[in-house]
Amino acid sequence: MTKPPGARRGRARGGVDRWAPGRTLLRAADQRMAQLVDAQPALDPDRLFDGLPSDLWGALLLQVIGQQLSLAAAAAILTRLEALHGGRMPTPAQLLATDAETLRGIGMSYAKARYLHDLAARLEDGRLDLDRLRSLDDEAARDALTEVKGVGRFTADGVLVLALRRPDVWPAADLAPDSNRGPLQYEWLERRLVGLR
Repeated sequence: MTKPPGARRGRARGGVDRWAPGRTLLRAADQRMAQLVDAQPALDPDRLFDGLPSDLWGALLLQVIGQQLSLAAAAAILTRLEALHGGRMPTPAQLLATDAETLRGIGMSYAKARYLHDLAARLEDGRLDLDRLRSLDDEAARDALTEVKGVGRFTADGVLVLALRRPDVWPAADLAPDSNRGPLQYEWLERRLVGLR
């Protein structure tokens, strides 16, 4: 997977910590989240995303490819997609020209190939404008993204977090309470935070 250009980091010029209000909110919202925040009081969430695509097109590709897959599996498929295109992320036009059988051959399902073709077609014909998307508020951006086949709220929110670094967005289903998972919902985040120590 190609290394993205440097994303906006949590500490702005002058040492202002843009994530401090979010950590305060998480601490107040949930006891277990408070424990995680206390274990990493200066956590910079942007570090969680280092090495992941931070441009809108790359983030959209990763989020759609990564649906229901581990990050490692999604990264492997994305790397194989880049290999098909000379080691670079394909443009929307190049992706449209890549048939579903070829995409299936690098590990994508036919459904994801259809979703990515729909996404690429919308970018090519202007139904989805990435420059305009940057200027929209969270809800309007989410609405624009969920018009793409295969992109629901979770995927749209992942794009808003990865590419636009929206601090008030979290992929809704990622840490949502789930009676079947119980404390595992926090273990996902905790495993990632431990790696940042």
